[in-house]
Amino acid sequence: MFRLPKTIISIPKPAIEFQCVQSGVPDSQLTREATGILREFSTPLLFNHSHRVFFWANELGRQTGEKFDSEILFVSAAFHDLGLLKQFSSESDRFEVDGANAVRQFLDQHGVPAATIQTAWDAIALHTTPGIAAYKPLEVELLYNGVGLDVLGIGYETFPETLRKSVVAEYPRVNFKQQIAEAFLGGFGHKTKTTEGTCNEDICCHFLRNYKRSNFYEQIQNSSFPNS
Repeated sequence: MFRLPKTIISIPKPAIEFQCVQSGVPDSQLTREATGILREFSTPLLFNHSHRVFFWANELGRQTGEKFDSEILFVSAAFHDLGLLKQFSSESDRFEVDGANAVRQFLDQHGVPAATIQTAWDAIALHTTPGIAAYKPLEVELLYNGVGLDVLGIGYETFPETLRKSVVAEYPRVNFKQQIAEAFLGGFGHKTKTTEGTCNEDICCHFLRNYKRSNFYEQIQNSSFPNS
Protein backbone atom coordinates (compact mmCIF):
# COMPACT_ATOMS: atom_id res chain seq x y z
CA MET A 1 0.00 0.00 0.00
CA PHE A 2 1.46 3.33 -1.04
CA ARG A 3 1.63 6.24 1.34
CA LEU A 4 0.42 9.40 -0.35
CA PRO A 5 3.01 12.18 -0.69
CA LYS A 6 2.52 15.38 1.31
CA THR A 7 2.16 17.32 -1.93
CA ILE A 8 0.15 15.91 -4.83
CA ILE A 9 1.64 17.28 -8.04
CA SER A 10 -0.55 17.26 -11.12
CA ILE A 11 0.92 15.26 -13.98
CA PRO A 12 0.41 17.22 -17.20
CA LYS A 13 -1.10 15.65 -20.29
CA PRO A 14 1.32 16.16 -23.19
CA ALA A 15 0.05 17.45 -26.51
CA ILE A 16 -0.41 14.78 -29.18
CA GLU A 17 2.34 16.24 -31.36
CA PHE A 18 4.90 15.52 -28.62
CA GLN A 19 3.82 11.88 -28.18
CA CYS A 20 6.14 10.28 -30.72
CA VAL A 21 8.54 7.66 -29.42
CA GLN A 22 12.11 7.52 -30.64
CA SER A 23 13.54 4.65 -32.67
CA GLY A 24 14.37 1.68 -30.42
CA VAL A 25 11.88 2.66 -27.71
CA PRO A 26 8.94 0.28 -27.12
CA ASP A 27 5.87 1.82 -28.73
CA SER A 28 2.85 1.90 -26.44
CA GLN A 29 0.42 4.41 -24.98
CA LEU A 30 2.54 4.60 -21.84
CA THR A 31 5.82 5.23 -23.65
CA ARG A 32 4.23 7.73 -26.04
CA GLU A 33 2.81 9.79 -23.20
CA ALA A 34 6.01 9.50 -21.14
CA THR A 35 7.99 10.68 -24.16
CA GLY A 36 5.52 13.53 -24.62
CA ILE A 37 5.90 14.66 -21.02
CA LEU A 38 9.68 14.51 -21.30
CA ARG A 39 9.73 16.35 -24.63
CA GLU A 40 7.16 19.04 -23.78
CA PHE A 41 7.88 19.77 -20.12
CA SER A 42 11.54 18.81 -19.63
CA THR A 43 14.74 20.19 -21.17
CA PRO A 44 16.92 19.02 -24.09
CA LEU A 45 19.59 18.08 -21.54
CA LEU A 46 17.26 15.77 -19.60
CA PHE A 47 15.52 14.49 -22.74
CA ASN A 48 18.82 13.26 -24.18
CA HIS A 49 20.13 12.03 -20.83
CA SER A 50 16.96 10.06 -20.07
CA HIS A 51 17.00 8.38 -23.47
CA ARG A 52 20.68 7.46 -23.15
CA VAL A 53 19.97 6.01 -19.72
CA PHE A 54 17.21 3.87 -21.21
CA PHE A 55 19.38 2.55 -24.03
CA TRP A 56 22.25 1.73 -21.65
CA ALA A 57 19.87 0.04 -19.22
CA ASN A 58 18.04 -1.83 -21.96
CA GLU A 59 21.30 -3.18 -23.38
CA LEU A 60 22.47 -4.23 -19.93
CA GLY A 61 19.16 -6.05 -19.50
CA ARG A 62 19.61 -7.80 -22.83
CA GLN A 63 23.08 -8.93 -21.76
CA THR A 64 21.71 -10.58 -18.62
CA GLY A 65 19.53 -12.90 -20.70
CA GLU A 66 16.79 -12.43 -18.12
CA LYS A 67 13.26 -11.27 -18.80
CA PHE A 68 12.51 -7.64 -17.95
CA ASP A 69 9.85 -5.05 -18.75
CA SER A 70 11.39 -2.65 -21.28
CA GLU A 71 8.22 -0.53 -21.35
CA ILE A 72 8.38 0.18 -17.61
CA LEU A 73 12.14 0.58 -17.84
CA PHE A 74 11.66 3.35 -20.42
CA VAL A 75 8.94 5.10 -18.42
CA SER A 76 11.19 4.97 -15.35
CA ALA A 77 14.08 6.43 -17.33
CA ALA A 78 11.82 9.17 -18.71
CA PHE A 79 10.65 10.19 -15.23
CA HIS A 80 13.83 9.60 -13.22
CA ASP A 81 15.03 13.23 -13.25
CA LEU A 82 11.71 15.06 -13.54
CA GLY A 83 11.97 15.86 -9.83
CA LEU A 84 14.71 18.34 -10.76
CA LEU A 85 12.14 20.48 -12.57
CA LYS A 86 10.05 23.06 -10.73
CA GLN A 87 6.79 21.70 -12.13
CA PHE A 88 7.42 18.29 -10.53
CA SER A 89 9.31 19.39 -7.41
CA SER A 90 7.97 19.37 -3.86
CA GLU A 91 9.18 21.63 -1.07
CA SER A 92 10.61 18.98 1.21
CA ASP A 93 11.19 15.64 -0.56
CA ARG A 94 14.32 14.43 -2.31
CA PHE A 95 14.20 15.03 -6.05
CA GLU A 96 14.37 11.26 -6.59
CA VAL A 97 11.22 10.82 -4.50
CA ASP A 98 9.48 13.62 -6.41
CA GLY A 99 10.18 11.80 -9.67
CA ALA A 100 9.07 8.50 -8.15
CA ASN A 101 5.82 10.04 -6.91
CA ALA A 102 5.22 11.51 -10.36
CA VAL A 103 5.66 8.15 -12.08
CA ARG A 104 3.39 6.51 -9.54
CA GLN A 105 0.65 9.02 -10.31
CA PHE A 106 1.19 8.65 -14.05
CA LEU A 107 1.05 4.86 -14.00
CA ASP A 108 -1.87 4.74 -11.59
CA GLN A 109 -3.87 6.98 -13.94
CA HIS A 110 -3.29 4.37 -16.66
CA GLY A 111 -4.45 1.43 -14.54
CA VAL A 112 -1.02 -0.20 -14.24
CA PRO A 113 -0.87 -2.99 -11.59
CA ALA A 114 0.36 -1.94 -8.15
CA ALA A 115 3.38 -4.27 -8.21
CA THR A 116 4.59 -2.74 -11.48
CA ILE A 117 4.06 0.77 -10.13
CA GLN A 118 6.12 -0.18 -7.07
CA THR A 119 8.96 -1.34 -9.32
CA ALA A 120 8.97 1.96 -11.22
CA TRP A 121 8.76 3.92 -7.96
CA ASP A 122 11.69 2.02 -6.48
CA ALA A 123 13.75 2.38 -9.65
CA ILE A 124 13.47 6.16 -9.59
CA ALA A 125 13.64 6.65 -5.82
CA LEU A 126 16.80 4.50 -5.59
CA HIS A 127 18.62 5.58 -8.75
CA THR A 128 21.29 7.52 -6.82
CA THR A 129 21.47 5.16 -3.82
CA PRO A 130 24.23 2.52 -3.94
CA GLY A 131 23.94 -0.99 -2.55
CA ILE A 132 20.18 -1.57 -2.74
CA ALA A 133 19.06 -1.77 -6.38
CA ALA A 134 20.71 -5.17 -6.93
CA TYR A 135 18.28 -6.70 -4.43
CA LYS A 136 15.20 -5.26 -6.11
CA PRO A 137 13.44 -6.30 -9.34
CA LEU A 138 15.76 -6.28 -12.35
CA GLU A 139 14.30 -3.06 -13.79
CA VAL A 140 15.41 -1.22 -10.64
CA GLU A 141 18.97 -2.46 -10.98
CA LEU A 142 19.04 -1.73 -14.71
CA LEU A 143 17.97 1.88 -14.25
CA TYR A 144 20.53 2.36 -11.48
CA ASN A 145 23.30 1.00 -13.69
CA GLY A 146 22.11 2.96 -16.73
CA VAL A 147 22.30 6.18 -14.74
CA GLY A 148 25.70 5.17 -13.36
CA LEU A 149 27.04 4.67 -16.86
CA ASP A 150 25.69 7.92 -18.28
CA VAL A 151 26.57 10.20 -15.35
CA LEU A 152 29.69 8.57 -13.88
CA GLY A 153 30.96 6.40 -16.72
CA ILE A 154 30.68 3.24 -14.63
CA GLY A 155 31.02 0.26 -16.97
CA TYR A 156 32.06 2.44 -19.93
CA GLU A 157 34.90 0.20 -21.10
CA THR A 158 32.83 -2.96 -21.02
CA PHE A 159 29.98 -1.51 -23.06
CA PRO A 160 29.81 -2.17 -26.83
CA GLU A 161 31.65 0.71 -28.52
CA THR A 162 29.39 0.74 -31.57
CA LEU A 163 26.31 1.15 -29.40
CA ARG A 164 28.02 3.81 -27.30
CA LYS A 165 28.80 5.85 -30.37
CA SER A 166 25.39 5.44 -31.99
CA VAL A 167 23.47 6.38 -28.84
CA VAL A 168 25.62 9.45 -28.18
CA ALA A 169 25.31 10.49 -31.82
CA GLU A 170 21.52 10.32 -31.56
CA TYR A 171 21.39 11.89 -28.08
CA PRO A 172 24.44 14.18 -27.78
CA ARG A 173 26.31 14.86 -24.54
CA VAL A 174 27.04 18.53 -25.30
CA ASN A 175 28.83 19.93 -22.21
CA PHE A 176 26.93 17.26 -20.29
CA LYS A 177 29.27 16.96 -17.30
CA GLN A 178 28.89 20.61 -16.33
CA GLN A 179 25.27 21.02 -17.38
CA ILE A 180 24.01 18.00 -15.46
CA ALA A 181 25.77 19.23 -12.31
CA GLU A 182 24.08 22.61 -12.74
CA ALA A 183 20.73 20.91 -13.34
CA PHE A 184 21.17 19.00 -10.08
CA LEU A 185 21.85 22.25 -8.23
CA GLY A 186 18.81 23.86 -9.84
CA GLY A 187 16.70 20.94 -8.71
CA PHE A 188 17.64 20.83 -5.04
CA GLY A 189 19.71 23.94 -4.28
CA HIS A 190 16.63 25.47 -2.63
CA LYS A 191 16.09 22.42 -0.38
CA THR A 192 19.61 21.34 0.53
CA LYS A 193 18.36 19.51 3.63
CA THR A 194 17.10 16.77 1.29
CA THR A 195 20.65 16.04 0.11
CA GLU A 196 22.13 15.23 3.52
CA GLY A 197 23.91 11.88 3.52
CA THR A 198 23.61 11.46 -0.26
CA CYS A 199 25.90 11.95 -3.24
CA ASN A 200 23.85 15.06 -4.04
CA GLU A 201 25.44 16.79 -1.07
CA ASP A 202 28.68 16.94 -3.07
CA ILE A 203 26.91 19.21 -5.56
CA CYS A 204 25.89 21.57 -2.76
CA CYS A 205 29.44 21.59 -1.39
CA HIS A 206 30.87 22.46 -4.81
CA PHE A 207 28.47 25.22 -5.83
CA LEU A 208 27.12 26.78 -2.63
CA ARG A 209 29.44 29.08 -0.76
CA ASN A 210 29.54 28.46 3.00
CA TYR A 211 27.57 25.23 2.67
CA LYS A 212 28.31 23.01 5.68
CA ARG A 213 28.26 19.29 4.95
CA SER A 214 26.26 17.12 7.32
CA ASN A 215 28.34 14.93 9.62
CA PHE A 216 26.87 11.67 10.88
CA TYR A 217 29.43 11.31 13.69
CA GLU A 218 28.68 14.80 14.98
CA GLN A 219 24.95 14.13 14.80
CA ILE A 220 25.43 11.05 17.00
CA GLN A 221 27.50 13.01 19.51
CA ASN A 222 25.00 15.88 19.56
CA SER A 223 22.01 13.65 20.30
CA SER A 224 19.78 15.03 23.07
CA PHE A 225 20.17 11.79 25.03
CA PRO A 226 22.80 11.97 27.79
CA ASN A 227 25.54 9.34 27.96
CA SER A 228 24.97 6.92 30.81
